[in-house]
Amino acid sequence: METFLNVKKISISVFILIVIISCYFVVKTVNEVKDGGVNHNNQPVNIITVTGTGEKLAVSDIASLSVNLNKDGKSAKEAQDLLNTDITKVLNYLKEQKIVDKDIKSEYGGLNPKYSYDNTVCYNYPCPTKDPKITGYTATQSITIKVRVVDSANDIRTGLATLGVTDISGPTFSIDNEDKIKDNARSLAIKDARAKAQVLADELGVRLGKIVNFGENTGGGYPVYAKAMMADSVSVSAPAPTLPKGENKITSNVTVTYEIR
Repeated sequence: METFLNVKKISISVFILIVIISCYFVVKTVNEVKDGGVNHNNQPVNIITVTGTGEKLAVSDIASLSVNLNKDGKSAKEAQDLLNTDITKVLNYLKEQKIVDKDIKSEYGGLNPKYSYDNTVCYNYPCPTKDPKITGYTATQSITIKVRVVDSANDIRTGLATLGVTDISGPTFSIDNEDKIKDNARSLAIKDARAKAQVLADELGVRLGKIVNFGENTGGGYPVYAKAMMADSVSVSAPAPTLPKGENKITSNVTVTYEIR
C-alpha cells in the first residue's frame, strides 16, 4: 500500500512538471508571434530603411538688437553712476517705442579697474618690480532688445544712436515660434519617407509593416537673405531705411525603418 502511494505521488509530480513545461513553451510561442518574428538580437528579420526631407520657409517676425554700453570714471562709483544714467536713457527710449520689459534682456554687466604700469627704463638685472596702479574704472552693460514690429528695428537703432549709443549690433532677424515651423517640416519629412518606402516596397513586391525605428536630424533654421539685407553703418542725420526681413528655412531630415512582409 505504501509503495502504491509513493508511485502515485511521483506520477502527480511528473504531471505537474509536464504542465509547467507546456505552459512555458506556449507563452514563448505567443510572445514570438506578438514580436512579429524577431531574431535573438531583437531586430526585425526583414526591413527597409528610408530617409525623408521636409522644408518650410517662414518670414522672420522678430528683430534683435544688441547694445553695449561703457563708461569710464575715476572711481568705481563715478563709472557706475555714469553708466546708470545711460542705461536709464536707453530704457526710457525703449519704453517710448512700446518695447515691453520682457523683450529687454540684460546679457552682461561688469565693473573693472583700469591700470597703469611703470615704464621706467631698467639698466640693472633683475629689474625691480612695482605693482600696477589703478587709474580708474570701466563700467559695462550689454542689453539685447527684441523688436516685435520688425519694420521699426532700424528706426529704433537710429534712435539709440541719437542718444549717444555707439556700440550697436543688428538687427538680426528670426522666427519667434520656431517649434511650430519645425513640426510642419517634420510632418513633410515623414510623408516624404513614407512615399519613398512605398515606391521601394512596390518595386520589391513586398508590403510595408509597422515602423520599427525612427530618427530625426533637425537642421534648424538658417536665413535666406533678400537683396539689400545688410545696411550701412548708422547715420543719425539720414532717414532709416526699412530692411528686408528675408525668410528662414527650417529643415527636418528623418530616417524611418519599416518591417516588410
